[in-house]
Amino acid sequence: MQSLKSLVCDEDAAELVEFSLAATIVFMLIFGIIELCLVMYTGSFEAMAAQQATRYAMVRGSDWTTSCASVSSFGCKASAANVQNYVLSLAHPGINLTASNIAATWLTTTATGGTCLQYSQGCQVEVTVSYPFQVNIPFFPSVSIPLSSTSIETIQN
Repeated sequence: MQSLKSLVCDEDAAELVEFSLAATIVFMLIFGIIELCLVMYTGSFEAMAAQQATRYAMVRGSDWTTSCASVSSFGCKASAANVQNYVLSLAHPGINLTASNIAATWLTTTATGGTCLQYSQGCQVEVTVSYPFQVNIPFFPSVSIPLSSTSIETIQN
């Protein structure tokens, strides 16, 4: 009878069980923090890419008559495809943008609400960069967070 009682009350492996439960929670927390940092990194890259693409389109506006041949061309008028290719050339590790994630629009209004001709000085250009971020945390279902950033600038030249 004494051996059965000592077998039931034996706590030799209790530390191992407690460690495995605590380690699971700690590792999930660590991976969650890493994923949160990656979401912030991706959102920051999107904002920078939208701003840079808007600037790229803004300086390739009204004064130019020819279309841009590549993203490194200057003295030319940028198209939506040129803006998309420019953003794709800014690629960062771990962020796989596609042309369908980038939208460039030349608005026919000025910053004060007046009307103007597309690509003309004083008109605005708007670039939106979107990206579906996949969150992968162990023991949790994979979730997609839609991230988006928009930048609007006025064509200066």
